[in-house]
Amino acid sequence: MTFYMDAKRESSCSMNFAEGFLEMNGKICFRGVLALLGLLVMNGCTSYDPPPKAVTQSTFTSVPGEEHQKLSVPSRKLLTLEDAQSVAVQNNPNFKTKYFAIVAARAGYYGAFAPYMPTITLGYQIQQSFNEPNNVYGNIANGSRNFQNTPSASANWLLFDSFVREMNLLAAKHSWKQSEALELDARRLLVRSVAFAYNDILLAMAKIRIAKEDMKFQNSQLKENELKFEVGAVPLSDVLNFKAYYNTAESSLYTAEYNLAAAKYSLAKLMGLTEGTIPDDVEFPGVPSTDGEMLAGLSVYLDSALANRPDLKAYREALEISKYNYWSSICSFGPTVYFNSSVGYTVGQTRVKAYDGTGSYTNKYETFTFNYGGTASWEIFSGGKTFFNMRSKQAAMFQSDYTLADNWISIITEVRTAYDNYLTSLKQAKLSEKSLELYRKIRDLVEEEYRAGNTELTRLNEAQRDLVDAETTLANYVINMQNARAQLTAATGGY
Repeated sequence: MTFYMDAKRESSCSMNFAEGFLEMNGKICFRGVLALLGLLVMNGCTSYDPPPKAVTQSTFTSVPGEEHQKLSVPSRKLLTLEDAQSVAVQNNPNFKTKYFAIVAARAGYYGAFAPYMPTITLGYQIQQSFNEPNNVYGNIANGSRNFQNTPSASANWLLFDSFVREMNLLAAKHSWKQSEALELDARRLLVRSVAFAYNDILLAMAKIRIAKEDMKFQNSQLKENELKFEVGAVPLSDVLNFKAYYNTAESSLYTAEYNLAAAKYSLAKLMGLTEGTIPDDVEFPGVPSTDGEMLAGLSVYLDSALANRPDLKAYREALEISKYNYWSSICSFGPTVYFNSSVGYTVGQTRVKAYDGTGSYTNKYETFTFNYGGTASWEIFSGGKTFFNMRSKQAAMFQSDYTLADNWISIITEVRTAYDNYLTSLKQAKLSEKSLELYRKIRDLVEEEYRAGNTELTRLNEAQRDLVDAETTLANYVINMQNARAQLTAATGGY
């Protein structure tokens, strides 16, 4: 339906009223649009703490100290595992990206409501045309100049699309839930990685202590045998023996110090420290004791993992997403119904320049148009595109189902492995602690026998080497036990 109004048939009073009404409402609409846009911009922006300024620099040495992300240690300067994990969760850049994945998924969910709303478009057109005839063959024609401007508005509203919108909305909802689960899973893995790096530091510190004690023992024997050699009580080979073993212990010290530095670098990265290391004045506790905690039955941890693992939740959400995508592809076989309307208002004039002597004149006009209607469409055949898209979504759904099953089995295996690993490490740590006491007594007895001249030097070397190996083995078993506990916590969904 179209309405047409000619300006020449309107009274000047109605024209003035229309112009005033349009001008007044135009100002009100413009201000309203600005206010609405401002509100959307303010509510639509996501606030975030920017990364440290240090990462914007091209050289490390030129970064001012205040631009670094540093570790704020308490007055006691002791960094506990819980403190390290808390700092990592707050500062780790990779983990922070997961939050904005949630923001994006949430925006996608809200955006899925948009197809339920009408689409409104404002337009404005201005144009001018010239028509100047060429006087050929003696014919005389009139010229004209036309100028017009047309503001317009149109609306298009999808009324029905065979439930495609509903399926897409539900898929977006589960995508949002999936991103939340993935953030929790990233936190779980980050906390576990921090525990591993932290335990590596404790192990390296234990090996440094062992190497220093070995150096102290070898040095004391070296000094003692140097005095004996001077009086001819021992051969030179005994002196050189302890010097060589002292060098071996010193080499072990250097290796342990490097391992400590490397472990600090790894922990600093996980904690988001831009200097890439832990300050030297930060202290760490010693290696934990062999007194591990008693575990509940395996079934408790299996049930806890299946109920709490965020990655399993993410795979379940992925399956739901694939289901709704598949159902959306089925709905694409149905019809769609639109409602549309448009309104326009054209103001223009035509100036005619008469070359035939009849006189020039100007014609002004105004036209108001309004249209509305509906459109229904149903795609019957498109070369099989809709069908094969449906088959693709169906295959993706089946794939997600099997991926979920594989993850479920992997979680069961991971829990069983971590559970047995912890119990085994606990048993080994207890046994190694007893063995260490035996090796220490053996070394002390052999040392006394060597001083008394009742045993060979090789037996003392063997006893000291066994003691060092026993101390290192105990430290390894205790740290393995701590890592196994962290792995079991992560395997059951702890974060």
